[in-house]
Amino acid sequence: MSGKEQREKTILIVEDDEDLGALILEALQQESFYMGVRYRTLLAIDGMEALGIIEETFPDLFLLDYYLPRINGLDLYDRMHAMETLSQVPTIFMSANPPFKELRKRNLLSIRKPFNLRELLDTIENALAVQKKDGD
Repeated sequence: MSGKEQREKTILIVEDDEDLGALILEALQQESFYMGVRYRTLLAIDGMEALGIIEETFPDLFLLDYYLPRINGLDLYDRMHAMETLSQVPTIFMSANPPFKELRKRNLLSIRKPFNLRELLDTIENALAVQKKDGD
């Protein structure tokens, strides 16, 4: 693999607002094309669907809405990170009203809705860069 090539990064987006989820998917696909990064993006509309996806796929990053039907984002995070294979996967929360106390307890990143797409993409890229650095 040359210096320019890199492993594809899988990002699991869990967002019940399908329009916002589609917008984030599109932004990541464009970022992938223009910046030369390789993102594989998956979208779940609730926590239970996300749990089904992670049975089949190992994401490199979770992008979670806090307010989700059936299981909220924080409970989903706790369930996923209780699994040894997922315990080190970086997670970014998206919320208009993030539960800062709970996020700080878990040392989690968050971005407040409505957000600027560039800010979201930079946050994702930084989280993946830290993960890569920690994995070296």
